[in-house]
Amino acid sequence: MRITTGKLIIQDQAEVGVNSNFGSGKPGNLEVVARSILLDNQATLNARAASVDGGNIILQVRDILLLRRNSQISATAGIAGAGGNGSNITINVPNGFIIALPNENSDITANAFTGTGGKVDITAQSIFGFTPRSREELQTLLGTNDPNKLNPARLSSSDITAISRTNPSLNGQVRINIPHDNSNRTFINLPARSITTELAQGCQTGETAAKSQFVITGRGGLPPNPREALNNDAVQVGLITLNPSNDNRDRSFVASKITTTPERIVEATGLALNEKGEVVLTANLPTTTPHSPWLKPASCRAIPNS
Repeated sequence: MRITTGKLIIQDQAEVGVNSNFGSGKPGNLEVVARSILLDNQATLNARAASVDGGNIILQVRDILLLRRNSQISATAGIAGAGGNGSNITINVPNGFIIALPNENSDITANAFTGTGGKVDITAQSIFGFTPRSREELQTLLGTNDPNKLNPARLSSSDITAISRTNPSLNGQVRINIPHDNSNRTFINLPARSITTELAQGCQTGETAAKSQFVITGRGGLPPNPREALNNDAVQVGLITLNPSNDNRDRSFVASKITTTPERIVEATGLALNEKGEVVLTANLPTTTPHSPWLKPASCRAIPNS
């Protein structure tokens, strides 16, 4: 079955699938091509089989695949506790995102009961909320090795699994391809020597009140990892608004300010009285000056011999 639509919404326990719940008939494949897919409130996309191999699920999504509140994508086989191999789930969102809330128990499964686990192949820009789980992790988290109870639906987390619930050697494969993912980058071991002593030393400035400070400002409200949620201690940073540019400003004024040549400093050559009666130094004496010898320009005349 193939579905092509702009937005596919399945909600409130609704189900879209190609199941084989009775007999030995194998279910077909389910293919969906959409701009976005929303599964909400126990909604299901499935190609499950009771006692034979499950069918394949192929999802081609442009923007977002969102699973909410105990929704599932399943290609599980042997749901009746019988044989059959889990099939393949291929989810391709190369330019978008796959999202679930971590504690809403929305799962992607290609499990088998006694047969071989299937294969989950996911390509997306990022995946939020899902955790790939191995059979060993399920055993530890559920505290049991009982195949009837080894089911990720019994966990509150949102999980991706491809296991054989009966035979550990028949587990399937979960492969997640995220372009530009740096999760496998190597890390450099820092020296074990602590820097506490160096940070505790104060500046010796001669002033008892002057001390140095070491301040950690954080990332302005961002989590350490972009896939993590904000914690309660995150620094909240308000939004700012840039001032709009004014294209009608007086550009000639700006140009004149930039190109104006600064005035040349001229040496003073005499003294003068201004309008307030204050004595000022000046380089340009008035054409008419009071008859006072100390207001005349300075000169280097020789003093006559007495």
